[in-house]
Amino acid sequence: MVSTQNYIATYVGVKILEQGGNAFDAAIGISAVLSVVMPHTSGLGGDGFLLAKTPEGIIAYNASGWSPKRLNVEKIPSVRDPSTVVIPGLVDLWDFVYRQYMTMDLSEVLRPAISLAANGFYVGRELAKVISKSNNMPRSWSEIFEGKRMGDILKLRELSEVLKIISKDPKDFYESKLTEEIVNGLNSQGVNVELSDFADFKGEVVKPLKSSYRGYTLYELPPNSQGITTLESLKMAEIQETWKLRFDDTKRVKELVNIFILAYEDRNKFVTDPRFYYPEEDLLSEERLKRRLSSYSASEMKMNTKDTTFFVVSDGENEVGFIQSLFFPFGSGITVKNIVFNNRGYGFTEGHNKPEPRKRPLHTLSILMAEKDDESLIIGCAGGDLRPQIHTQVLQYYVDYGLEIDDAVYYPRFVFLGDRIFHEKRMNLPFQELDFFTNEVGVVQALKRKKDIYIGVADPRSEGVALPAN
Repeated sequence: MVSTQNYIATYVGVKILEQGGNAFDAAIGISAVLSVVMPHTSGLGGDGFLLAKTPEGIIAYNASGWSPKRLNVEKIPSVRDPSTVVIPGLVDLWDFVYRQYMTMDLSEVLRPAISLAANGFYVGRELAKVISKSNNMPRSWSEIFEGKRMGDILKLRELSEVLKIISKDPKDFYESKLTEEIVNGLNSQGVNVELSDFADFKGEVVKPLKSSYRGYTLYELPPNSQGITTLESLKMAEIQETWKLRFDDTKRVKELVNIFILAYEDRNKFVTDPRFYYPEEDLLSEERLKRRLSSYSASEMKMNTKDTTFFVVSDGENEVGFIQSLFFPFGSGITVKNIVFNNRGYGFTEGHNKPEPRKRPLHTLSILMAEKDDESLIIGCAGGDLRPQIHTQVLQYYVDYGLEIDDAVYYPRFVFLGDRIFHEKRMNLPFQELDFFTNEVGVVQALKRKKDIYIGVADPRSEGVALPAN
């Protein structure tokens, strides 16, 4: 089963499975295709995380990038400033999967993405929309994307050549002649990066956070990911028994918003690169969260709803959740060899999460896994800061209101943006209305396994599809 945010990526993933590849082979093929056809969401200039269930246990990998050694700003000045570019980790994640879990040749798995980049693909609706809304972009971006409309052919020949190099050895992205060319291209556009920033970079296998919600065991990615924010939100919702109210009861929504505020306060105070700081207190302890619930807050906070793409794939043995991102649409916009580079450094704030050299910022990417008896779920989404809210609502629809996982994804959602509550028109709420189905409340992909039956779900709020493999 494959579910992605793009029909071409889903098709490629299914074909890899049907050729005898496993879920990890398919995941790298899908990741590469998404990097080509959805360059506003993710790509070789961005980062990624993986959370997978295998017969040997659960695997989690953090391939989020660190800031350059020469970063010397106390505050990141603006959204697309060159100082926002961190070393991209996605290709390191490919390298990890390739060396540990793949069964097929990497060049075979990357062939569809190489072909799409070289020969061109039709610009999709979402990509065209984001291009039309992008302004004040760097010249290197404009030369490739400016003026492209839905249905136009877009060719990324330099990216195709980079993918060919990676298909022989992914490490060449980080220490080769290609790296020198990338570093020179970034330097010429104001990014204060050096070769050693790439050569020294390495993602890491991490231990997932573990919690529970109403009989389900939950797993999420640890800091610097905001996965802990989802687990805090769900545990506080369990304590408050929010499921006793109708899903669109105004009282339930207000209760959840209060819970989200507390969880985000903790995130903003405690979550950063754990190599620099890790809280001594167990943020997920029930006693602590009960105390938190007695201290409602009116903190002002701002939520970013930015681009990312998440997908799920299973081969009947392994279940893989994979998320990749540039952060904002087209990241920094700084482009080298058709690779658009991230602006993930904009995730730095102050306190424990202040900008420092070789540091990973607080990261919005996370993946939720839930297990109970003979069933398991993987839930992920595009949604930026809103991800914990979206993960919470989808899991609650499934657990609290008895919806099947496809209906749990389709059901209407609300989002709290820091100063206002927005909701899809299908909810009967006295807050600001959005359209009936809108990606402003996130784009979710999900996978459910019960015994040996799989259900894959692609959010109708996107161009994605879910397909089974024969």
